[in-house]
Amino acid sequence: MKFIDSNIIAYAFYKNKFQESCQKAITENGVTNTFCLIEAFNIIEYQTNRETATEFIKGLLKSNLEIVDIDINTVFEALKQSIVYKKLKFLDLVHYIVATSQNCEAIVSYDTDFDHLPLPRVEP
Repeated sequence: MKFIDSNIIAYAFYKNKFQESCQKAITENGVTNTFCLIEAFNIIEYQTNRETATEFIKGLLKSNLEIVDIDINTVFEALKQSIVYKKLKFLDLVHYIVATSQNCEAIVSYDTDFDHLPLPRVEP
């Protein structure tokens, strides 16, 4: 299973050069979290409009993509790990914590901030 980052979700839902590969990536066996859905919503809304963003995110809620809720334990673990991963933005660290806790084999993302982590970053 792979963790699907917000940029992959967003690119899947509006016209861009990555759309087709991102659509394929989100239909495969994957996991994401509620924060990624929020980030993706904001990107899609900016690129299209609120109605389109709402429709697409609602569609993901009914898909085979596993969506992990962010709880206090995840936030606490990210706070602990923030000492080790100082260069990683906190929100990306939360994504990394979810990916590792879900035993993901990789993070699917175009965000190079995930490079040089024990869990590899792959592009679709």
